[in-house]
Amino acid sequence: MKKLIAVAALGLFSQFLSASPLPDKPHVYVEGSAEVEVTPDLMTFSLLIEKTDIDLAAAKADVDSRSNLLINTCKKLGIKPDSIATTALSIFPEYEYKDQGRVFSGNRVSRQVDIKLKDLTKYAQVMKALVDAKITQTINTKLSLSDEKSAQDKVLISAMADAKARAERLAKSQDKELGDPFSISEFNTRAEETFSLRVNRGIVGESASDAAPQAMSAKMVSNEPFEPGVMKAKAQVYVVYLLK
Repeated sequence: MKKLIAVAALGLFSQFLSASPLPDKPHVYVEGSAEVEVTPDLMTFSLLIEKTDIDLAAAKADVDSRSNLLINTCKKLGIKPDSIATTALSIFPEYEYKDQGRVFSGNRVSRQVDIKLKDLTKYAQVMKALVDAKITQTINTKLSLSDEKSAQDKVLISAMADAKARAERLAKSQDKELGDPFSISEFNTRAEETFSLRVNRGIVGESASDAAPQAMSAKMVSNEPFEPGVMKAKAQVYVVYLLK
C-alpha cells in the first residue's frame, strides 16, 4: 500500500514538473512593475534600562523607578498602554578579574522597553522623556508603516495595471486584441529557480521596516531636527494574456 502511494505521489510530482504555465493558444507573457513612495508614520524605540550595584535591592529600585518614570511620561504624551512593552527584570551577577581571581563587583539589573510612537510630531518629547529617565545606553529606533498591507496592496494593483498596459502595446504592435488573463502570479514561473520562488514585493528604503535600526544616544538634545523621509513600496507581477 505504501509503495502504491509513493508511486502515485511520484506521478503527480512528475506531472507538476512537466506542466507548463503557458497556454497552447496565442498569448503574450508580460511582467508588470510599480514603485510608490510612502511616508513612514510609526517609530519604534527599543532600549535597555539597567543599573549595577552591590546592593541588589538598590539596583532593582533604581531600574523600577526609571521604568515607571518613562512609562508614565509616555502615557501622558498619549501613547497607549498597548504601544508600550516591557520585559521582566533580568538579574546577573557581575565579576571583575584581579590577581587573586574572580571578585564579585555587583548585581546588574536590567529591563528592556519597547515604545511604538504613532504620532511622529511627539518625537522630541519622547526623546526628552528618555533623557529624563537617564537612559545612557544605545537606543535603537526603527521607522515603518502602521498599515503596510494597504501600501503593498496599492502598489500591487499599480503593477497589475502596468502589466496590462504593456500587454496591450505588444498585442497592438501585432494587430491583435488583448484577451482575458490566462494566469496571474507574483512568481516568475519561467525562471530556473522554480523551487525557490519568492514574492518580489515589499517596502524598502532607509526608513524601511526591514532596514537596520538607527542607533542613537539619549544624551542628544530634545529639539534635534527630525524628518521621517520616505520609503518605496515595490511590486512585480507576471501575467499571461490570451490574444484574440
